[in-house]
Amino acid sequence: MKRGWQWPVLITAALLFTVGVNVVMLLAAGADPNGTAVEPDYYRKAVEWDRTMARQAASAALGWQAAATFEAPSAVGRDLEVTLRDRDGEPIRDADLRVTLIHNLEASHPLAVGLAERDGRYTATLRAIRSGRWELRVEARRGTARFSSTLHAEAP
Repeated sequence: MKRGWQWPVLITAALLFTVGVNVVMLLAAGADPNGTAVEPDYYRKAVEWDRTMARQAASAALGWQAAATFEAPSAVGRDLEVTLRDRDGEPIRDADLRVTLIHNLEASHPLAVGLAERDGRYTATLRAIRSGRWELRVEARRGTARFSSTLHAEAP
């Protein structure tokens, strides 16, 4: 045999290995139900980017702060609690508070809920939600004031 015959074989084997790994990755991604999850109506969201930035600036000017926690699951579900405070740290009462929840593993199934106020805290009992990391898109209205924030919380 000639010297150097192994180089074309090794190069061909490396290329075939790369193609095989890519095929496996493509099949794994196609089998994931969230593999094709996209932001609902993402085109409209992109077109309205300037308005979104103006809403964020208006929210920042209000000075409001939001925080969210999940309680441990109970027999009826899992409680979500959102606290909303003004720039002085005082609770904001009588706001209309809505949250869109998106789980990292189920991005194609967002959950929208309204929260009820109890003693300056806003709560909702959620049935059958999974543990893990959630993105919470908070929208609050009180009078003419509009506030929005994106939070992340871990559900035990």
